[in-house]
Amino acid sequence: MGRAKSVVLAALGAASVALAAQAQSVRPQMLPDDVVPRHYDLALVPDAKALTFKATVTIDVTVARPVKDVLLNADGLTFDSVSADGARTKAAATPTQDTKLNRATLHFAQPLAAGAHTIAIRYHGTIGHETLGFFAMDYNTAQGSRRTLATNFEPAAARKLLPCWDEPARKATFTVSVVAPKDEVAVSNMPVAKSEGISAAQKRVTFATTPKMSTYLLFVSIGDYERVHQAVDGTDVGVVVKRGDTAKAAYALEQASALLHFYNGYFGVRFPLPKLDLVAAPGQIEGGSMENWGAIFYSQQHLLFDPARSTEADRQLVFLVVSHEMAHQWFGDLVTMRWWDNLWLNEGFARWMQTYAADALHPQWETGLKAQSIFEQGKEEDALPSTHPVLQPVITAEQAGEAFDAITYNKGAAVITMLNAYIGKAKFEEGVQRYMRAHAYGNTVDTDLWSIMQQVAGKPILKIERDFTRQEGLPLVRLATGKGVTLSEDRVFADGNPVKAKPAQHWTIPLPVAAFGTPAQSILLSNTAAVPQAPALLVNAGQTAYARVLYPDAAFGALSEKIASLAAVDQIGLMNDARALGYAGYAPASRTLAVMSRIPANADPIVWQRAVAILRDLDMHYGERPKRAAFRAFARALLRPVANRLGPAPKTGKAAGDAVLRGQAIEALGRFGDTDVIARAKKMVADGSGSAAEQRAALLIAGMKATPAEFDALLARARKTDDPLIKSHLYQALAGVEDPALAGHVIALALGDEMAAGTNISALAQLSGSHP
Repeated sequence: MGRAKSVVLAALGAASVALAAQAQSVRPQMLPDDVVPRHYDLALVPDAKALTFKATVTIDVTVARPVKDVLLNADGLTFDSVSADGARTKAAATPTQDTKLNRATLHFAQPLAAGAHTIAIRYHGTIGHETLGFFAMDYNTAQGSRRTLATNFEPAAARKLLPCWDEPARKATFTVSVVAPKDEVAVSNMPVAKSEGISAAQKRVTFATTPKMSTYLLFVSIGDYERVHQAVDGTDVGVVVKRGDTAKAAYALEQASALLHFYNGYFGVRFPLPKLDLVAAPGQIEGGSMENWGAIFYSQQHLLFDPARSTEADRQLVFLVVSHEMAHQWFGDLVTMRWWDNLWLNEGFARWMQTYAADALHPQWETGLKAQSIFEQGKEEDALPSTHPVLQPVITAEQAGEAFDAITYNKGAAVITMLNAYIGKAKFEEGVQRYMRAHAYGNTVDTDLWSIMQQVAGKPILKIERDFTRQEGLPLVRLATGKGVTLSEDRVFADGNPVKAKPAQHWTIPLPVAAFGTPAQSILLSNTAAVPQAPALLVNAGQTAYARVLYPDAAFGALSEKIASLAAVDQIGLMNDARALGYAGYAPASRTLAVMSRIPANADPIVWQRAVAILRDLDMHYGERPKRAAFRAFARALLRPVANRLGPAPKTGKAAGDAVLRGQAIEALGRFGDTDVIARAKKMVADGSGSAAEQRAALLIAGMKATPAEFDALLARARKTDDPLIKSHLYQALAGVEDPALAGHVIALALGDEMAAGTNISALAQLSGSHP
């Protein structure tokens, strides 16, 4: 569509204006609806050394009614000149700036008539180091220091690079050109359309015009990059890395290629751009990764995989982050939420999809089983008095940053998991495909998806979805036994004390129930329900319902005695509910350890991975109280048979779950004071022996149990190495230190300039977990 000024364009503008007017009636801080952008032509000239840039943006707009003032977003930009339709307009040369709302008003001497216009703005700005907006990332190589320039805009930072209508529903097309050093590579959303030399040292790179998209998805980067690529389903798939890292890009390229083919089939709409790049930042970026359409930007540890040093856990993490961001290329980029209050539909779906894709392409990883731990994070947050609904009010785009939390991501993914199970995989996929076809290149609210699902499934999907997204809180399903079994609903509170001001809450819950040894029967619980008595009754069989289950003592005892025969997902569910309800005082705290002590050493490794995480959490709650020594002795006794089964060294051909569990079990034994494990770990760190996974676990133990001299030695290694991954692992190990005085040293390091951005935040988070 580009710059075309036609009746069709005007009609589309009128439709968008109506849409914006509807939204603005409840969101007074959105931009007015009288001017709608259609196309941006951005010419960018950065000065990497001076950390400044100059730019010109030409914007094709549709004006709904005559206006003299045009309001748009701008943050930290200085306007040099403004013109409309090719004529310089003096009144707009010094626009009004609202620094609080990050807006600029362009004052025109004569009104712009209704219809199509072109606004051209020359301006300049600065390049920062904070990895949001337009920024520089510096790193060291054997040849010296290098600098990469890049952008990262979600949710509302495109306005730091160009004046624009920086709201997700204000979609437009973009043509970008950038001046770059001849020996560097420029990357944007689309392929290069033209590259021409403009001096002995510089070139101008112009990219093809994008499809219609939201401003927060725009991407530009210039750096000392290399690219590896291959064709998949007619799309040029590439991985872009800093020079020298191409060997570490092979795994990401392989997985991205498989994922693109899988997603083309699942979504029923082929990826619509001619190329898809996965770009590795030379460090860590705000948010970890960003789904820019056609040019996804990743923190390097989320994209690079070194076959010689990376672990099985690293392998799976790279896949999950790649699959999450690639899912956004459809769910978020092709079809975008209308406003940030529906962020959960983007992020919850992508988190669910990363698991679904992993189960489809790598079933041996049992990622769906691991997802129970992700859902648990959402449940823990949802049990707090400070929780909020999944669908929460967002008044300004800047407020949207507060919505990127465990409720949006993890509860959102759990609710989608529940609905997928209730609707059925085939019909759910059909609903997704109908949704994609109906809303491609557009904006939606969550009911646009769920109304389609309700039509496909013939079930009350909208009622269920509303119950779980419009009200906060985690359902508690209680069992009462007598002549039969009665199920009733309540709400879980982390401290066991209901918020008195809240009325009783109810949810419509698709709830699978099974008598032990028989197939589950799904009921739709709404307030109360009666089910037949059984010697051992399993409620929420398969753990698909977003709820906790509270059993009476006898019913819990009967079920826990059979835990070795339960499916792995239900073993995890029983542990999770016992732990959480024990903490909150709904059930005896002893249930957690009683359940864990009945899990056999040869249980599914994912079950033991969760058990290790629960043991670590319990250990932290004991603090330094006298009972901690007894608990740690119990934990060592519980884990030693597991470690013995896995063996002292990795075994060729063992399951991926065993490989991950082995490192976690060894690290946990070291944490819990196993002297043999601690001594072996310190020796391995000193002599560099063992596999990558063994070294990683040994390093964590050595850092945790470090003496002052050992701490200094690890710190010296962190300061000496130029490898950012090794440096990050060393600082991570130091951040786990148990010695309170040394912990203070870590805080000083993290608050200073020594650690890279992102590493310091991770270090402080880890330290707070070790010293609550």
